[in-house]
Amino acid sequence: MNKEKLLSLLDDADVRKKVLAIVNQQSEDVQTTHDEPQPLEELQREFDMERRRADKLQREVYAWKEKFNAEQERSEKLQKDFDDAEGKLSKLEDFTRGFELYQKYQGVGYHAQQLLTGVFTRKDFTSFICGGAQVNSLETIWDVWRECVMGGKNQDAKILCEVFMYCLGLVNASKVQASYSILPVKVGDPFDSDIHVEAPGSRAQGKISEVYLPGYRNNYNQRIIKKSIVKVG
Repeated sequence: MNKEKLLSLLDDADVRKKVLAIVNQQSEDVQTTHDEPQPLEELQREFDMERRRADKLQREVYAWKEKFNAEQERSEKLQKDFDDAEGKLSKLEDFTRGFELYQKYQGVGYHAQQLLTGVFTRKDFTSFICGGAQVNSLETIWDVWRECVMGGKNQDAKILCEVFMYCLGLVNASKVQASYSILPVKVGDPFDSDIHVEAPGSRAQGKISEVYLPGYRNNYNQRIIKKSIVKVG
């Protein structure tokens, strides 16, 4: 059949309907082919592959978690070792400082040492440390320190100041609740009879012009043990 004959047939309504029906049927067949679901075996293979990937990732996460925990334990141990070493070093420094003060104390005048025989019962270093670490020793040392200050024995006063501060630290380190601290005082502060004592030559009122020696208090109950001795005017 030639081209002209074929085109003339398309003028017929029935022929056109038949051609359209054939074209539509072919289009539905192609769509059905494209939408056909994957075979079950292929889906199972994809599922198994994804599950293996998930298992591998889980193992990797677990391995990293174990490594992290091990590093954390190692870090904590190193920190503990460092803290222990730092504590030992601090104690060693305290011990060295104590021995230096013990040697200095040997240069304190005979009278002052006699007044402190109740604190330092023997002349050895052990007695110096043990005696200085007692709470009651602080008052005695402070009283002898004051006597040296007010008596103009400056060299003895300087050494006893260092000894007092060191012993105050020993007492604080040995107590759970009670602790002691130096009262803050400086030139220019207004005089306060609750925490200050006037030294000879002071005016009746005014500001502090000289600090002879600071007092101290019990931090636990806030009780003033010794007031600061100051000059007013």
